[in-house]
Amino acid sequence: MPDGSRWTARITNRVARHVGSVSTSIVASVWLVHGLINKLLHFSPRHLQIVQSVPGLAGSRGELVLTLVGMCEVAIALWVLSGWASVICAAVQTALLLSMNVVELSVARPLLLWPAGLIPINLAFLGVAWVAAARSREPATVFTKLRRHPIAVTAHFRHCVTLTYALPPDVLRPLVPPGLELDTYDGYAFVAVALVQTESLRPAMLPPVFGQDFFLAGYRIFTSFTPPGGKPIRGLRILRSDADRPGMVVGGNLLTHYSYHRCEATVDESPTHIRFSVQTDDGLGSLDVRIDRLRHALPAGSPFWSVRDARRFAGPLLFTFDYEPETHSIIAIRATRTHWQPAPVAADVHRLGFFDQPPFNGCTPMLAAAFYVGGVDYRWERGARYALGEGKE
Repeated sequence: MPDGSRWTARITNRVARHVGSVSTSIVASVWLVHGLINKLLHFSPRHLQIVQSVPGLAGSRGELVLTLVGMCEVAIALWVLSGWASVICAAVQTALLLSMNVVELSVARPLLLWPAGLIPINLAFLGVAWVAAARSREPATVFTKLRRHPIAVTAHFRHCVTLTYALPPDVLRPLVPPGLELDTYDGYAFVAVALVQTESLRPAMLPPVFGQDFFLAGYRIFTSFTPPGGKPIRGLRILRSDADRPGMVVGGNLLTHYSYHRCEATVDESPTHIRFSVQTDDGLGSLDVRIDRLRHALPAGSPFWSVRDARRFAGPLLFTFDYEPETHSIIAIRATRTHWQPAPVAADVHRLGFFDQPPFNGCTPMLAAAFYVGGVDYRWERGARYALGEGKE
């Protein structure tokens, strides 16, 4: 094949993969939002009214049917993401959606936001669903694809404290998967302990009213990754996450590689101090940390030569990485943030259970820096998969 034709074919394939990926995300997100948010979580009372307007489905029968429909729609979202039997999946979506539209137009027309546009809009949506079906060719399981952070998410950080611990590189190297390298400074590697009071976490396409408030503790290693044909980028490899909302634990483990655990957390704040107290069943996420926001020096013995150097290790960073063994790939999640001006603070760490486990036995992690930032708007984009030795997908 001539070079020009080969280049054209390569570009065409990349565009086709991108179109298929975007189409799949759109279709799955629509089913997930309607099924989970509007029906199962009842954020849109109009959906229940539509179901209860069907003869024989008034009262509790309508509530039961709404729940079953919501579960069906969530299942379709998972099916779309799996890529399994994609043509059958698109056919099922077509039959189900058009059937629901016929029922809605027949018995619940006054409850519809735009009756005249219902069929055209859904036909356009089904067109996207068939495009997604045609381009779904990647051999991976449902669970594998789901854990790639398949939708963009946004949140507001009311408080974010990062404790950065310095350790010998040999201690952390066994925790770094293929494709990643330790990010070191002056002979040390680093673990970040992020304590975040999170507000309005939600899919990026939804308004803040749909968001969830919760506490998050995250344990991450500073690493770097070199995409095929690209330059090294710095990011964090997640070791463990703790959240005080059961829904966040379930959702986090379903949609990410972040290893969520349930915790009980209290955050006591004053104009000058913040105290974080966390308890977990296994004790490895239990901690007691008090922050003095008026003291701005680095800890005694810190390996960082300056606050400026230390700030480079004030997570979270703009990328999060993890290894997907099923496909021998790195999953990279890019973030954007506003008002990111972390200030050094003093931290009194009375307890930190995370280091009471292998491979940290026999070493003493050194508190190298502590930073505070508040009032940050944060957004995580959809995860991108980089097949090691190949390109981005």
